[in-house]
Amino acid sequence: MIMRRKLKLENKDIVFVSNALANGGAARVMCVLANEFNERGVKVGIAVFSQLEGEYSVSPSVAKEYGPQGSGFKAKIDRVVWLRDVVKRNPGAAIVAFEYFVNMQTILAGTGLPNRVVVSERNDPARVGNKFDWIRERLYRRADMLVCQTDEAAGYFSDKVKKCVILNPLKDDLPEPFTGVRRKAVVTFCRLEPQKNLSMLLRAFAKFYKSHPDYSLEIYGDGSERESLLSLAADLNIAACTSINPSRSDILEVVRDAAMFVLPSNYEGLSNSMLEAMAIGLPCICTDCPCGGARMVIEDGVNGYLVPVGDDKALLERMELADDCAAPLIRMEYVCKLRARLSSKDIANKWLKVIEE
Repeated sequence: MIMRRKLKLENKDIVFVSNALANGGAARVMCVLANEFNERGVKVGIAVFSQLEGEYSVSPSVAKEYGPQGSGFKAKIDRVVWLRDVVKRNPGAAIVAFEYFVNMQTILAGTGLPNRVVVSERNDPARVGNKFDWIRERLYRRADMLVCQTDEAAGYFSDKVKKCVILNPLKDDLPEPFTGVRRKAVVTFCRLEPQKNLSMLLRAFAKFYKSHPDYSLEIYGDGSERESLLSLAADLNIAACTSINPSRSDILEVVRDAAMFVLPSNYEGLSNSMLEAMAIGLPCICTDCPCGGARMVIEDGVNGYLVPVGDDKALLERMELADDCAAPLIRMEYVCKLRARLSSKDIANKWLKVIEE
């Protein structure tokens, strides 16, 4: 059992609010920003709802305080009360929350207090949190700013919500792109959840493998679909050439020399896995899914491939193309442009501008 730390957040310049600091792209982006701000001398703290194993790394100078644990309605009320106390202890801080349910609780906790409140949607709002559209929209109107990852996500909310778009930052310690002969492997790394539609990848790979028997499929991640994916691989007769592995901290070093990266999601915000794969020079094939994250960075046929959601045939065709002519997709020009566009310093500058307005 994890012991919750007793540290109190006080007199910070920025207090981030997160459901957890593990198991997801939102937490990873928050930790990248917290570390970048901390390096600049900004006093940063993170208020965390749940303490989980495998938290992303933050500097020891970034203080963390964990709220009441548990689930259900009472736990939500307890968290709002606790979070209001955190905000009161940091009267000069900007409060920055990620993910719709954390955003709504944060806005309630900050009601009537002088702090600037910035909230951020980290997925497709039409698919995640849409059951609370009415109340979410009205609470977001009370926030000082809503930060979205894509234009499509921002467009989901009315003009009565103050909003802007900021893409995800890349980590500073990415490995260099691989320049040798690539091994015959199709790879992906993501949560093993229905949203990612990994069954589409298995079906397409089963057909691809018939004409490319020297290839393997490597999936890295944790989640509820592990057993069903293993079962599907067996049903498709590709179990011997398919591995489904736990997530790992050195994943980019492991996959950097693969032939291609595939992400067949039904919907996304802006996938960190996709961005990191592109930034280390992996040929990338992604679904052009709501809410437009992939098309924010991939120009189809130029620096990657886009395929329609759920279209196994189109995915197979793009895998064939990537095998035949991957070189144009991994030109260093594209890699360098992406790294510059999404550098943690530049993205942090955009966030600071929003936070300090």
